[in-house]
Amino acid sequence: MLFITDRLRAFARDERGTATTEAIIVLPMLVWSMVAISVFFDAFRARSTNLKAAYTISDMISRENPFVGPNYINGLNTVYDFLAASPNPTWVRVTLVQFDTEDPLDDTDGNHILKWSHGTHGKQPLTDATLTNVEKLIPIMGHGDSLILVESHMTYEPFAQIGFEPYDLGNFIATRPRFPPPQWSNSH
Repeated sequence: MLFITDRLRAFARDERGTATTEAIIVLPMLVWSMVAISVFFDAFRARSTNLKAAYTISDMISRENPFVGPNYINGLNTVYDFLAASPNPTWVRVTLVQFDTEDPLDDTDGNHILKWSHGTHGKQPLTDATLTNVEKLIPIMGHGDSLILVESHMTYEPFAQIGFEPYDLGNFIATRPRFPPPQWSNSH
């Protein structure tokens, strides 16, 4: 019996192979954490790039004068695709609204008037009925002011499965036209 207890004590004090054992235990967690950090970094990069791309196309259309049309908006989606570098389908919807109020000194009693709207890749344009769905996102406007509303959408899919599901990146940007608001023309 003494032989067995001596061998167990010797085994317990023996430190050979502990580095290998620790590496076997820690390495999977270390690899998973490095991949997770990379996925989170990539997700924030995609979000930032998506927002910058949306602001870029919003700024582009704010400088347009006097006409825009479906070809121009579809071209904006092409620019957005290039800037966002998304391998997944994207869409852009551009809308021009004007604010009208009964009392020019009180901006709380008016309503938004839809001038025109166009969506790409199957996204339906806003209508007078669906404009109410986004009115809470529109900033306060003065009597007669116009705003260009740019909505953009892409889906982010992580490059590794770490429990992080694909999610939608959507933006809603309101920009004042720099010149008189562009008019809609089906030929542009």
